[in-house]
Amino acid sequence: MDLKLQNWKKFCRYYSGDLYGIWTRYSRAGDVIESWRCIRSFRPTADCREIHHQNHYTYANGKTETKTFGPYKQPITTGLFLDNGFSWGSTTVKSGSTFFSDICLRYENSRATAIAKYDESGSLKRFTVFPEHLGHFVNVATLPPAHQISSDWQGTVQTITPDWQISAPIVTSWQPLDDLPEDYLRLHFTNGISISCPAQVESGKAFFVAVDWLVNQTLLQRGTRHYDQSGFSSFTLEVFRI
Repeated sequence: MDLKLQNWKKFCRYYSGDLYGIWTRYSRAGDVIESWRCIRSFRPTADCREIHHQNHYTYANGKTETKTFGPYKQPITTGLFLDNGFSWGSTTVKSGSTFFSDICLRYENSRATAIAKYDESGSLKRFTVFPEHLGHFVNVATLPPAHQISSDWQGTVQTITPDWQISAPIVTSWQPLDDLPEDYLRLHFTNGISISCPAQVESGKAFFVAVDWLVNQTLLQRGTRHYDQSGFSSFTLEVFRI
């Protein structure tokens, strides 16, 4: 199968439907700025050649709003899709332009997304973080960072490149976000989602943005967007179990 079409079919299979979530916006220091409800609706046509996307927002003051995106037409999508995660975002750091990284992790009917947004100077501005569930809202359990549960996570890693090449899963070892060598900002949220990213991004400099999702006490996922000196180079998905 054509790799671009294969990527589209994963979009259609794993990310169609109505996703109900509580979105929270945080400052770079981890302080809550605002929170609201959102239903993200991805509706494919019967032949899945087109996907219609709407976000339905309900804000704390009672205001409601609907925004329409797309439609997306087969096989064009800016996201890179694996079975249990996808990512999209800026491909290069450009002076005078904002930069963002969006990573979504999937397990059965649940999702976890973290978005890092940078301003025109490349300085980290804020995060938007939201767990979601297919079909209805759910109460999300309060969970500690993964390293507080165990140091014995065992897992595999899979990589997808911008030209849709997907590697076979290989065995990988787990490192807590706090132990990764880069001097990055790291935040752990109460819904089991964590993020590690640089406070400043620069053109021509390699960096990464990593998101951890502690699905439950025995399952951990990590999605990472990797950038080399030329720009976005790959998205990796790691799945760990105890």
